Amino acid sequence: MRQIVPPIDLVQKVLGQQKTADGTPYRLTAHCVQIEQPEGVLLYHTLTGELLLLEKEEAAMLDDLHSRVPSLLAELISRRFLVPERADDMGIADQVRQIAERFKKEKTTLTEYSIFTTTACNARCFYCFESGWKKSTMTAQTALDTAKYIMAHCGGRPVCLQWFGGEPLVNTQAIDIITDYLRRRGTIFQSEMTSNGYLFDEALVRRARDDWNLKKVQITLDGTEAVYNRRKAYVAPEGSPFQRVLKNIGLLLDAGVSVLVRLNMDGDNEKDLYVLCDELAERFARKPGFGIYCVMLHENLGTDPKHYTEDECRRYAKKLRAMQTYIERKGVAFREPLRHRFRVNACAGDSGKITAIMPDGRLGLCAASRDDGIWGSIYSDEVDEEVLRQWKERKPAEEVCKGCVVYPQCLRLKKCPNWDRKCSPIERATREEKLRRTVLGAYEDWKTAGQG
Repeated sequence: MRQIVPPIDLVQKVLGQQKTADGTPYRLTAHCVQIEQPEGVLLYHTLTGELLLLEKEEAAMLDDLHSRVPSLLAELISRRFLVPERADDMGIADQVRQIAERFKKEKTTLTEYSIFTTTACNARCFYCFESGWKKSTMTAQTALDTAKYIMAHCGGRPVCLQWFGGEPLVNTQAIDIITDYLRRRGTIFQSEMTSNGYLFDEALVRRARDDWNLKKVQITLDGTEAVYNRRKAYVAPEGSPFQRVLKNIGLLLDAGVSVLVRLNMDGDNEKDLYVLCDELAERFARKPGFGIYCVMLHENLGTDPKHYTEDECRRYAKKLRAMQTYIERKGVAFREPLRHRFRVNACAGDSGKITAIMPDGRLGLCAASRDDGIWGSIYSDEVDEEVLRQWKERKPAEEVCKGCVVYPQCLRLKKCPNWDRKCSPIERATREEKLRRTVLGAYEDWKTAGQG
């Protein structure tokens, strides 16, 4: 038994070591991910954050615990991988979260901003969650006022700017004004962008790197050339949008800007995405900073909403796993680092760490909150505390939560439009698969570091 990642300090202090109770039957906690490897079995505890590697002999004993824990596995009791048969896994996770939230520090400065330069876009994706939004673009004056607001609220600390839209490159003037103001006044910043990538060119890539300090761009691709051009439906495109975007991905990577490609999968483009993955791997796999991940299109969004049945959800979850496995096999998979802190907030909406700035200067909680999440304005010190309170309210646990391996890391907000339905099989399967790949990544890093 070898420790790959130690437990989270806070959780360790809250729970301490579990004592062995003689005569008590034990089982593996519901919050344990098991992953077979050639050299043994990985065990990852989603509550404590600890990652272990069991030798094959030790792992084989997990299938035959009965009423006595073999001496080789006794250490798993103190580490809380083995718990009494009647233990309330979910209740323990809830208690840890309640205590951990008392230690959560409220931020007095804002250093992360998701800035909507515009809600207009040069594409017409049928699945866009902003379908039906009123189109507005940030003026030069609002951009200047936004920069002043950031300066006044960042506390002199480095700032991270996330350019969002619509398509943020429809309004590069706002980006220029904000970054120029911050730079001239000595504020350290870097930026990221969510973009379709179409409007970049060589000159703009250089400007983004040098003036905007752009570090990463996420670009969505829906398929190979014919499929992509049809689904994106660009307004007055010049030539092939697909070829232009691929060229721009190369320009960004060559400039040292990381590119994360998101593949949007549904029933119409599944097979085509495999061909696209081959093309992307052939073209960009050897370039530093390139990665791909795949998602299923959300339900009930855009102009062509989907309503998946339970069976469809399960089928799509299987297809998504297969696609992600293929991406990894091609050597271009994007991998998030393993989180090593206990999660006390769901996302940007309830974190207090980031705010969205709309084109008119209103302050929102996240990109998806729309008018429902507006809590203030760059032009006022007034704060709508009721909005902030409501967006911290969480959805109650469901029956399926009791045995869910990701429960300790899962928080769902009542107000979030992305979680306005019950947890589906595809959502659970997607999260579990993502977690497994993250755990495997942490193990590979451990081996690469020469500890294996």
